[in-house]
Amino acid sequence: MSNVKLLAPNSPPRRSFEIVARQITALIKAEYEIGKRLPAERELAKTFGVSRPTIREALLSLQMAGVVQVRTNSGAYVLSRQGAAEVLPALEGFGPFENLQARQLIEPQIAALAAQHATDTQLAQLAETLAAMRRDHAAGEEADVPDHRFHVVLAEATGNGVLVTICDGLWRGQIESRIWQEIHTIMPMESYRPIWLADHEAIFHAVEHRNAKAASTAMMRHLTNIRNALMQASRGTSLSKA
Repeated sequence: MSNVKLLAPNSPPRRSFEIVARQITALIKAEYEIGKRLPAERELAKTFGVSRPTIREALLSLQMAGVVQVRTNSGAYVLSRQGAAEVLPALEGFGPFENLQARQLIEPQIAALAAQHATDTQLAQLAETLAAMRRDHAAGEEADVPDHRFHVVLAEATGNGVLVTICDGLWRGQIESRIWQEIHTIMPMESYRPIWLADHEAIFHAVEHRNAKAASTAMMRHLTNIRNALMQASRGTSLSKA
């Protein structure tokens, strides 16, 4: 037997938005005075070699830290040349786009496996979560609890406990993200609820009919719809400070 010891990491994994936010802060201190406009998202993405969603998360985190102000159809303007280092570590969770990227890699496969292995009991549980979503939406409320349960039941249907833990963690990681919570407060949820409910219904019907490909496609469509809504809502968003 090998005597190699596995060492636990000394610190939590670095979050993409926090890494880039610190790089932008260094750029501000080196080149930008208060009131100056930062380069556009596309240019910043090229400069730092990351995606535009990561730049979006970084700018939103800096806005919450009081370092920049993001103005609709105008860009990000410097409010302060210090302060981010103290605030950024206190922002709970990963960025929502980073989390969604992980979900897009994993959950379509979970849906496909669920279509192949779901039991009648699990199909009934999925149907119950859909009914609960409809009730919550009819009452003008968010359906976070049944939404969460829907995704976890899908993972349970794979028969793989590791996937259940991963799915649960990814879903919680999105909802518990401070940046997600801030964006969510200004999202017109009444517009998105019918779309996201229809997404869940499409996933359910594909699983119910044992169509793995359709289930995977429906899940990817759902996660893409969430990402698009998040991009739209976070464009030029004025959020609160942390």
